[in-house]
Amino acid sequence: MSQTEDPLVSICCATYNHEDYIRDAIEGFLMQRTDFPFEVIIHDDASTDRTAEIVREYEERYPDIIKPVYQTENQYVKTGNSAKISLMLTFKAAKGRYLAICEGDDYWTDPLKLQKQIAEMGKYPTCYISFHPAVWRWVDGSREDEVLGLHSDKTTIFPTDRVFHGGGYSCPRASIVIHRSVVPRIVSFFNIAKDAPVSDY
Repeated sequence: MSQTEDPLVSICCATYNHEDYIRDAIEGFLMQRTDFPFEVIIHDDASTDRTAEIVREYEERYPDIIKPVYQTENQYVKTGNSAKISLMLTFKAAKGRYLAICEGDDYWTDPLKLQKQIAEMGKYPTCYISFHPAVWRWVDGSREDEVLGLHSDKTTIFPTDRVFHGGGYSCPRASIVIHRSVVPRIVSFFNIAKDAPVSDY
């Protein structure tokens, strides 16, 4: 676990009423083994359960790493699209050159996830996004686990059209790492695409 005033990676986590899941998300962040510093930006959208309380507990234990943004008024109610506004607010607070996305009801299982992705992105100067498959799990056991996302048994550069044709499932959100330089274009897209139903697309 690494921390500094100048993180290479900012983990961006949007959360709302995720008290049953947020610990798993945060523990997945904290277990990352990297040779670079990182920070964790958690945007709580005025949760009405114990989510913010749990985030504060981790903030107190890891003040150099956990950097929360607490809303006092729910942004979904104000804007009608919590996913967009929450993601943009985490991006705004982030200091890293790379932004890793993981919402409060998702979690990481590989302690080398960030290390692997950043190392691969560093090999390709024009690579602005990386991702990997993810497991979609129903906590009530009502459906079998499902593997989502384009994947290969080795590092692969996927053509843009193949990613587009896969829609939001091509790049599972909890797997995505993007280069900070593309954030203005994402924000611009969100502002233009008022009818985009979810920020994955």
